[in-house]
Amino acid sequence: MKEQQPKILSGKPAAPGIGVGNAFILRDDNKPVHPEKISDQEIEENIRKFENACEFLVQEYEKIKTIPDDYDVVEIIDAQIQALNDPEVMSTIKRKIKEENFSADYAIFSTFNDYIQLLESAGAQWAKDRTIDVVSIRDELIQATKEKKKEFDVKKGEIVFAEDIPPTVMVKLSRIKISGIVMERGGLTSHAVILSQSLGIPCVINAHWDRFQLQDGNDVIIDGSTGQVILRPSWKQKQEYLKRREEQFSRFQKALEWARKPNKTSCGSEFTLRANVEFLEELPRLKTHGARGVGLLRTETILFESNEFDVWDQVEFYSNMVEAVEGHTVTIRLFDAGGDKLLENSETEANPFLGWRGVRMLLDKKEFLKKQLEAIYRVSGKFTGKVRILIPMVSSMEEIHEVKRHCIDVCNSLSRQHVPVDSETPIGIMVEVPSIALMAEHVAKHVDFFSLGTNDLTQYTLAVDRGNEKISHLFDSYHPSIWKLIKMSKDAADKEGIPVAICGEMASKPEAAACLLGLGINDLSMNTGSIPVVKSVLCSNTLDEMKKLADRVLHADELEHIHELLEEWRPA
Repeated sequence: MKEQQPKILSGKPAAPGIGVGNAFILRDDNKPVHPEKISDQEIEENIRKFENACEFLVQEYEKIKTIPDDYDVVEIIDAQIQALNDPEVMSTIKRKIKEENFSADYAIFSTFNDYIQLLESAGAQWAKDRTIDVVSIRDELIQATKEKKKEFDVKKGEIVFAEDIPPTVMVKLSRIKISGIVMERGGLTSHAVILSQSLGIPCVINAHWDRFQLQDGNDVIIDGSTGQVILRPSWKQKQEYLKRREEQFSRFQKALEWARKPNKTSCGSEFTLRANVEFLEELPRLKTHGARGVGLLRTETILFESNEFDVWDQVEFYSNMVEAVEGHTVTIRLFDAGGDKLLENSETEANPFLGWRGVRMLLDKKEFLKKQLEAIYRVSGKFTGKVRILIPMVSSMEEIHEVKRHCIDVCNSLSRQHVPVDSETPIGIMVEVPSIALMAEHVAKHVDFFSLGTNDLTQYTLAVDRGNEKISHLFDSYHPSIWKLIKMSKDAADKEGIPVAICGEMASKPEAAACLLGLGINDLSMNTGSIPVVKSVLCSNTLDEMKKLADRVLHADELEHIHELLEEWRPA
């Protein structure tokens, strides 16, 4: 029988590290749930099944939390327990059993599905990532009503392939000491990815492997730093990657040593590295990895974890964040989501990324904006000078003026109530729409800082939907036009004397960070896991060397040439 040749797939890097092992395919064996009706005499029995299932599942989640000294695991599983115990969800399920005579499993299925559809229609990656968690609770609860416990026979050292992986399964897999994870779905903010980063499991997402006749036991290599997956590699490839794995581990341990050193280039020029954060469970890594505060706090998830964007839930969340960064600054991005079904039942948008999202939605749904501003200003009064407000998806001056008017109104209202506020809280904007970058010189007169979102700036400038597989290869933040827009924004900020930062994925790449520092942007925010390696590169070179790199990149007209220039700065 002819030996099958290696097949190389390209996914998205999610958690660094190299995994070498045998494939284990984690299949979804959940059977469809049909709308089964029950008799009145069966109602109490189905209520009992449901309540017993809830109690059993909470106990299972509590057992999973026993991994010692892992704050990330505890916080994420606590979020699962909180979602499971949501009073509104629980009462809806019971009502469907009692009043509509649905079986317990279908009452669970239909109730959670309503929530899932709401998330899926949001048109934002963070909402898609939360969907995986909700689906996992739904399915595990249904299994528990049938008194079935999902088992899987994964062995130590195997590489798990799945469509997606719920967080509870991730924790169980980590205990088996698997070598890696490959998922067809998922996003960089999904709990599965956060856990894989925290637990040190190499992970690749958006890798479509199912059409390549992969079988359990096949040899596999994955590279969580590049997103590459090799199915059925040769002996030579395996030896090469095993060697690279040892070298990579050694390099990262050395990079972690830089986290404890001052943020200075080899010539003594200072810079700041901050973290992009969404969950409290990410905070322990800020200190160990060398982050100086939060450069981008995403607030979308809290809408679904609180009652109607409750002010006091937000105050608690923001306060915990500011306290955790120990004297550094937290930049809170106002709620940024797309898709009209997120907040009300109406027609789904054809292209939510170009539609009703960010500041556009907030200025239409003023109650959400006012609640969020009230929460932020209440926190600002407790932590004077440690909070900044960031407005997303700005495309015109009118939007900036209107948000600022609401800020003044909220401050005045709180002051009349004798609530202490920091009325000087800086208000900045995301520079992620080309219209704002092109008029940056004028815009800079009216805001306190710029934060460049290079992901959306690239998407909108190049007219490339990075989620569209047919054209995603055209999405490249190193495009000459992006560097020119960054330089234009930086020059405008300098002219008005306001700070400028980068909070897009570009900053997490060491070679791009070096170029950005060369452009004079010395405030970079990124996922926490990228900070040590970025810092090691910036600390190991002089500012003059990085200025020369930036000058060469700005004068390059072709993307290929820019990649060649930056390649020299990429850690081996």
